[in-house]
Amino acid sequence: MPEAGGAQSMSGAYLLLDSLQIQHLPTRLAQLAPDAPMHLLYLNTAYADLIDCSPILIPVVPDSDLARTFAMTWRASAGLWLETDVDEYELLEHLRSLVHVRLDGGCSAFFRYVDPRIARLWLTGLTPAARDRVMGPIRCVQLPEADGSELRITQHNPEQPSARYASTPWLHLSSEQLAHIVQAQREGFDHRLVEHGLRHFPDCFEGLDEPARRQWAMACRRSAERQGFSAEDEVMCWVALYARFGEAFPDGPEHGVYRKRLKEPGLLPEQRLSNLLTELSQHPLHHKERME
Repeated sequence: MPEAGGAQSMSGAYLLLDSLQIQHLPTRLAQLAPDAPMHLLYLNTAYADLIDCSPILIPVVPDSDLARTFAMTWRASAGLWLETDVDEYELLEHLRSLVHVRLDGGCSAFFRYVDPRIARLWLTGLTPAARDRVMGPIRCVQLPEADGSELRITQHNPEQPSARYASTPWLHLSSEQLAHIVQAQREGFDHRLVEHGLRHFPDCFEGLDEPARRQWAMACRRSAERQGFSAEDEVMCWVALYARFGEAFPDGPEHGVYRKRLKEPGLLPEQRLSNLLTELSQHPLHHKERME
């Protein structure tokens, strides 16, 4: 759990939580911290249409039910612990200013920095002066290291202005930074694939060590991508097919009916996946097949 002493030296500690990673997040927060105000990060930005999956900023008290739940359940992949000496509205406005970035070449991109794995790579890769500017009114960010230990990122020079959201992003990401972040996203995705596979298809992982499990997840993801399924929810559905048929799918001689489903015209990707899974459910795996 974040050290209580660090939070006490600040006027406020906050959690920025990822509602895509935490199911029913507003309800959970209302149960854990019923009197704490919740702020939707994407409100009053160009991404307001994504409000249903917006990250939520909420004040947190060290050693509270909310702080303990964050430490035990969410800190590895679903949010950031922030400390500041400004009010929550100034903090919120600064955080909103970071939701999009300028890339090399002048185009803009949406930036989901709320994932702590991405935030760690991003912030630790900056020079101290650049990191101080990005942090603005945030005096400390607490993140998990890759091995799960605690990383405290503090400002060298806290005299930094707070930014405000604008339609044109002020924050810039270089091609090198973007490559690092994309790699982190892939690693995080593969980790969730392994967890999903272990939960639903444990036989596929019998006898595999951690590197071999990651290789399985990468192969599954690439298998889905070759068929045009790259969104996380699509690949999670593809796991059932990959677990059943392996790397040869859908090109094996016994996969003809699935190839036909994949080529049906005029269907959205989710409809094709639904048809594939329906077909799969109509051909249950027999005990003899499991033992082979």
